Amino acid sequence: MSGSDRELLSVDLDVWHPDCWSTEVVEETGAGVFGHGSATADGRAVERCTIYGDSADHVADAVAVAKASDRLEDCQPIPSATPRGAQPAAAIGARTRDVRIEYEREDGIGPAFTARGFLLDGRSHMTEDGERWPFHVHTDRDRLEATLETIQREHEVDITLGSITTNDGRGALTMDERHAELAPRQRDAFALARKRGYYNWPRDVTAATLADELGVAEPTFLEYLRTAESTLLDPGR
Repeated sequence: MSGSDRELLSVDLDVWHPDCWSTEVVEETGAGVFGHGSATADGRAVERCTIYGDSADHVADAVAVAKASDRLEDCQPIPSATPRGAQPAAAIGARTRDVRIEYEREDGIGPAFTARGFLLDGRSHMTEDGERWPFHVHTDRDRLEATLETIQREHEVDITLGSITTNDGRGALTMDERHAELAPRQRDAFALARKRGYYNWPRDVTAATLADELGVAEPTFLEYLRTAESTLLDPGR
């Protein structure tokens, strides 16, 4: 492969990984998980993940499932301070909990990608619909296809290429693609605001009323809404 054949690609991969600890959490509790990338050394991997749910008890149940999983060597809650550069908890779900997980590197799908030059673009997202992994990778399209086939075979996972763009085209997301990037509670808040006339002038409803309808505090609702607006309406994306 010549250097001129390679290009910086942005890819979104839909992954079905039945042997993942996050699959246990999602299937047993209905919670969701964000992954923030892993570090590896001496055959092991460590990673910070955010588990989110509809209530404190919901998240606690999900963390308990993660801690009990035999697919993890260790799972420890992280103090609840918001990490630098991270979205506030309200932007993800009603309740969240960050955990530090540790596992055998060969058991993780994330290290399978990063060991082959894939750079996580943001965070992975695990829900009942499967896993979504956004990456940057410097390769050509034929080699990309071959690499994905190798990962599927070696790790017994299913990988679907959701989208692929050159680096120059990454910012030109369609509205549907931007909408797909929203967390569930962000999507709910934005949809409710539009439905109830929050964006009419004068407004047909207050933020406090919408927050009550969604079952959250007004500041939390506004955090959902502002994050959704930024994702959907920012012309620079």
